[in-house]
Amino acid sequence: MPKHRFPPEVPADHQDRLADPDRLAALERTALLDTLPEEAFDRAVRLATDVLGVPVGLMALVDDQRQFFKAHVGLPEPVACARQTPLSHSFCQYVVTCDRPLAVEDARDHPLMQANGAVADMSVVAYLGVPIHGPDGQVLGSFCAIDDKPRDWEDRELKVLVDLCAIIESEIRLRQEVAQRQLLVGELNHRVKNLFSVVSGMIGMTARTAESPAEMSQTLRGRINALARAHDLIRPVVTQEAEGRADVSLQALVVTLLEPHLMRKDDHVTVDGPTLSLGAGGATNLALVLHEFATNAAKYGALSVSEGHLAVTWTLEGERLVLDWTETGSPPIEAPSSSGFGSRLVDMTVRGHFRGTMETDWRADGLRHRLALPMGRVEI
Repeated sequence: MPKHRFPPEVPADHQDRLADPDRLAALERTALLDTLPEEAFDRAVRLATDVLGVPVGLMALVDDQRQFFKAHVGLPEPVACARQTPLSHSFCQYVVTCDRPLAVEDARDHPLMQANGAVADMSVVAYLGVPIHGPDGQVLGSFCAIDDKPRDWEDRELKVLVDLCAIIESEIRLRQEVAQRQLLVGELNHRVKNLFSVVSGMIGMTARTAESPAEMSQTLRGRINALARAHDLIRPVVTQEAEGRADVSLQALVVTLLEPHLMRKDDHVTVDGPTLSLGAGGATNLALVLHEFATNAAKYGALSVSEGHLAVTWTLEGERLVLDWTETGSPPIEAPSSSGFGSRLVDMTVRGHFRGTMETDWRADGLRHRLALPMGRVEI
């Protein structure tokens, strides 16, 4: 199969592709590195070796330093026990950076592969590998068949690997969806607990500013209703209901999420940016992030004191939405030493759903979160 041959030399962008932060983050999200063997993956490797009639089969996950064998059949010791090798002994790394099937009939005669440590130390002569993709399309590693003698690989054998690799990719995707759901359920429990402290704070703020019981009742009822509307934006994500808000404006989303926490009607909150419509997925996922920011600001930050100020502003920079959440006049706060449910959810949403970035600047009188999100992910 000539079109699937290994490159004759190391590709110019090989190391950059291996060390790509988005790819490494996707690999980390699988939670498969350095884990014990599992039957779901072992079965696929056993089946590949049986059908293709090869002595060695691998499911290799490749980072920028090594390859880890999540599943394997036929590896010699001590590699089988270690379940990993450095990249000096990896054919799979080239499948990752080329992002396509690769085959070699006899590595001992190949200009690039003949010097690879796997040839002498692991008796790798013939190799056929296909890329394993994560749910977001990043290449995680290679699903491969290996022979210790020369072999002219057939298209039928490639199809077997491609089909079995699709099963592995489905398993990875389903596991990440389950993990995400468990995290969201945990976060929902976290939010329910926070709800009591938020409502308690609302009562205290309203009591300090209301001039009569009737005014307090009316104001408090409005704030609680606004809080309910804010939670309603998040509910479809947690419950998987198909009631997406396809035409939510970013301004309306921000105002709805902030309204329950406002202590007065003057200018201590600024919301400013160009008109922007959000897709159903963009609206609900951004609601998760901003709701967490607002809850923390109301508990510890600028929305917890009368002298605090919050500015939520955004701009469009090319194909990215850049949103700044800036708090000033806050009580002294420090960067947390560990990640709780909320911060984990924010990170998962920003990097996982939006494939964006977030920077946080902790200051003496507040903080600033800067989100950079691809518009293609905001609008879906």
